[in-house]
Amino acid sequence: MSYNHIGSAAEGSVRILNRRGFLTGVAAAATALTASQSTKRLQAAAPAANKHTLKITEIEVHEILPPFHDYNATALFRYNGTGNQLRTIFILKTNTDLEGYGESWGPKPEPGRYDKYIGTSPFDWVNDPGNLPINMAVYDLMGKHLGVPAWKLIGPQVRSWVPVSAWTVSQPPEAMAEEVVSVAKRGYNWMKFHVDTMQNVIDQTEAMQRVAPRGFKIHYDFNSDSNLNSTLPVFKELEKFSIAGRLEDPIRGYPPPDYEGYRILREKISLPILIHHGPVDFMMRKLVDGLMTGHAAIGRVNTVAGLAELNNIPFMLQQAGGTINQAFLAHEAAAFKMATLDHVNLCHLWKDDVTVEAMPVIGSSVEVPKGPGLGVTIDRRKLEKYARASRPKQTRFLWRMRYHSGRIVYARFNPDAPGVAGSTAGFSTRYLQNHIPGSGDGYRSRVVTDTWDAEGDPEFERIWQLTDSGPVWTNDQGEQVSTRKTP
Repeated sequence: MSYNHIGSAAEGSVRILNRRGFLTGVAAAATALTASQSTKRLQAAAPAANKHTLKITEIEVHEILPPFHDYNATALFRYNGTGNQLRTIFILKTNTDLEGYGESWGPKPEPGRYDKYIGTSPFDWVNDPGNLPINMAVYDLMGKHLGVPAWKLIGPQVRSWVPVSAWTVSQPPEAMAEEVVSVAKRGYNWMKFHVDTMQNVIDQTEAMQRVAPRGFKIHYDFNSDSNLNSTLPVFKELEKFSIAGRLEDPIRGYPPPDYEGYRILREKISLPILIHHGPVDFMMRKLVDGLMTGHAAIGRVNTVAGLAELNNIPFMLQQAGGTINQAFLAHEAAAFKMATLDHVNLCHLWKDDVTVEAMPVIGSSVEVPKGPGLGVTIDRRKLEKYARASRPKQTRFLWRMRYHSGRIVYARFNPDAPGVAGSTAGFSTRYLQNHIPGSGDGYRSRVVTDTWDAEGDPEFERIWQLTDSGPVWTNDQGEQVSTRKTP
């Protein structure tokens, strides 16, 4: 998938500025490039012969499957499938004994995708706007070659500790409460999740607030898939909770850009508003309280960082992966003045990793590694172990939506199906919106959705057979009334 917005889930297809945003910010773009000036100075300082004789000779690609934590592994697997548990490790070999490490979230790419880097110098890719995983590896190599931490290749250090946020998927209220307890014990003060119309966000928030430690906050991602009239009452309810922290993409902002909708939201809602899926001129027009760069390469982030500083608006990075990814994110945020929001990186999802070093979360922040390069190294034994790990298969289960009225909707769902795999919105109206009866009041629908996996139970087997043609639902008295075939 490819978006015309601040950051994209496809690392090679990110577009930061649309035409309007480019024209609005062309003068500021020159300022944005100042973040790379220290890089140019370091390039000039590096001995020319040494710099240009360092060549990338080979790229090792390792698809790995480290384990999730036990308490939510099934929920994550049923929501997002195998694709979001997998990670890919890139090891750039050189004509010296130096190696550079990078990683991406998800399965390994098609063979040959990164061949253009072979035979080049890592220094050819300073401020590269095209590829986040390779960014990590070349900055690791350059830092190791020069004997400096990676942040010195990006800009002067403005912080040595970087704020980070946990992340999870939308689940029933009691499971969301368990998430808060778990991540808080691991040092986080923030947690982000994608709000889902198949759960009641107010019920979820009440459950999370009951167990949250003082100061813990929730980052709500509303997926940019609704409108002002539908969501404004929800936001007014959320304002009443001390745990409610910020709203990302609260309404459909682009395309076309809904400047007026965002203006009204900022007037009527006290919660901070962030935009992700929209052009940077939302920031230039002061319509948001912050912005997110999602899975964006270093060249793109440099531009956003400059614009954010020019407009005095904070921003956050969101790039998914393990410790290698978190290390690079920390080096980036260490050098960007306005990178003050809690960065989402997903490192906490896996209970083990393939690096020798760990980056513990203390006070919801991680310390910037001291280098050289990224400051982390590969544990080859673990790399081989998780590269060989067997890929789990989905067992039979049904999604079960139980409305307070008594109506129940049952549906099969394959998170690894084409067009669904890897979607962080998972099981939502993006999949079922045209195939079940109206759910009522959007994100405040009186519904709890869970999974049902009672194989061998006669009632489960009966419903399983009925859902072969699509979702099945009952009326308020529990009587089956309809089956509709999904596309």
